Amino acid sequence: MAEEASPAPDSGRQRSMRGLDSALRATATAAVGGTLVIWWPAFTLGAHKAGVFFDNVLALWAAATAVLLAGLAFRRRGALPWGGWVALSLPSVWVVLAIAAPKTHGFPYLHYFEAVLTLVGAPMLTWLLSWILVPDYAALPVLQRLGAVAATVVVGILAFLLGKFNYLFLTCADFDVSGNNSPAHCARGEPFHRR
Repeated sequence: MAEEASPAPDSGRQRSMRGLDSALRATATAAVGGTLVIWWPAFTLGAHKAGVFFDNVLALWAAATAVLLAGLAFRRRGALPWGGWVALSLPSVWVVLAIAAPKTHGFPYLHYFEAVLTLVGAPMLTWLLSWILVPDYAALPVLQRLGAVAATVVVGILAFLLGKFNYLFLTCADFDVSGNNSPAHCARGEPFHRR
């Protein structure tokens, strides 16, 4: 009597993953993309109370410029809505302003523009990148699209709170080991991985 081949142990899981709702997949992809953009600026704002660091703005600039250049490569009208071109250009405007600002006396309002650009621009860039990069995103109902943006905002708020209360789960040594400046209110002690 021939034995029946037993199914692979994870074949049921693979079948269920293929059957994953495409709306959930598109919403989750958009939410993850947005949270990858917003979590670090929000955390550093909470931890350092000093605002957004240049590397956060430059990461936003890199993502926006890549999509902007890809849109320009098509050279088609309507490739992006005009608001999309404006949103994608804002990080470059910050770079130009930073270059043009006098270095000796400073430009105090540039930092506020930088913080607003990152914290407001990140959800806007999330929406735009989701619209461009996630094929099913435009077909999602408005509530699900807003859900992806809301998830991004919630993670941004939670990351800010984690930064603000970093002393509950991180030490100054954790910041030092990672190559970051220690916030003024961090806890003294060994890095987390040595506990």
